[in-house]
Amino acid sequence: MEFINKYKNIILLSLVLYSSLLGLSIAVNNIILIGITLLPLILILSLQINYKYILSLYVISLPLDFILLLPGIGSISKIFSILCILSLLSHGLLKKKLTFPRFQIIPVIMLVIIAIFSIVWSVDEQETNTRLITLVPLLLFYIVTSIFKFNIKDLKVINNSMIFSLTWVVLLSLVQFLFGIGFMDTGRLTITLFSEQADPNHLLVSLILPFSILWTSINRSQNYKFLNTRIILIILFFLILLLSGSRGALLAVVCSLTYWFLKDGLNFKKIITIIISLSTLLTLFFIIPSFLIERYNIQLILEQGGTGRVDIWRVGLNAFKESISNGYGFGTFPQVYDLFVNKTRIDAFWGYSKAAHNTYLRMAVELGLVGVSLLMFSMLISLAFLKKKKKLNSMVLNSGYALNMSLIGIMIGGLSLDIFLFKYFWVVLQYGVIYKGVLAESRKEING
Repeated sequence: MEFINKYKNIILLSLVLYSSLLGLSIAVNNIILIGITLLPLILILSLQINYKYILSLYVISLPLDFILLLPGIGSISKIFSILCILSLLSHGLLKKKLTFPRFQIIPVIMLVIIAIFSIVWSVDEQETNTRLITLVPLLLFYIVTSIFKFNIKDLKVINNSMIFSLTWVVLLSLVQFLFGIGFMDTGRLTITLFSEQADPNHLLVSLILPFSILWTSINRSQNYKFLNTRIILIILFFLILLLSGSRGALLAVVCSLTYWFLKDGLNFKKIITIIISLSTLLTLFFIIPSFLIERYNIQLILEQGGTGRVDIWRVGLNAFKESISNGYGFGTFPQVYDLFVNKTRIDAFWGYSKAAHNTYLRMAVELGLVGVSLLMFSMLISLAFLKKKKKLNSMVLNSGYALNMSLIGIMIGGLSLDIFLFKYFWVVLQYGVIYKGVLAESRKEING
């Protein structure tokens, strides 16, 4: 306060000049100039606000990633991701919370390096460059997360943020569905805000990690009030899952839950949980509209080839055979599809410039065998292999199971969706490096 009184005239003049410069930057509509002008303010905010709360806001905002906040800037989650990077670096440097990165980030870095170099042999350099502009910041955020020392309290805040993210999506989705707001007039559940719609497939797959954390938290909950609330939330999640009509997300959830039931062998408690879960799903099937039930008809899925996915995959596999070693350049699957669609014998013609609808096929076509191998290894190496489980903190232990559930779910989701450039895919990898750092510290405490 004494400092402010002593230099109040200089501070006032500085604020006037800063406000004028910021106003001028906005007036000329120069995004770069606005960013440079806001940088000092952003740095001050990143230091004043605890990093874990900025990270929480990022997690909570992830389902809104489909909304473009400002042209040239991106979504609100993108803004929070930039703030997270600055906050983690500034707090890490000042409080000595930076450490050497974990080994598991190496295959991810190698994959991105190959993607960058693929611009040399890309069939569409401009498209590759555009996709790299999205990819590189995701990698930067991932690396910064991996070198920061998170603790158990941080992990708890992140877990609660994930559950809150799931909660607001479930409630908002149900409200909008009751008001007849569907996806592209198909009646499928989604979120619509500011005239923008979230793709229900991506929306539900993005909730795999929050759902896994919620599910595993029930196992250690001692408070019956919170336990009942979380059980109700899980039932509502099952409902929006079915109402979304997302077959890929449903399969991902089933596979992640299968891991949970089998991880330590079946027991009476798990058998009861299986019976209750299956009964809940069957009950919900009877109350959802009949046109949505048809989407889960296996015979219909086979007849339609997964809404054209099988035919698109045939074209992609044909292209992959022609360039197994290095692919056609990152981000170029739609262009490669156009090159091979007329050379491939397919059951139906679904038009030009199609997305892969399969993360692994996309990587195989764009970056060859090495690229898709690195992608799969990056996810497998993120799995938590838990030992001495009885000595671990219950929250840490169950967070490890949630990580494995979400990784299995996201791997399955990648079979029918192209998820590589979506933030929810990267947040699972980030959760993996955060968790393994906390796990290592917890084991040191036990051994110490």
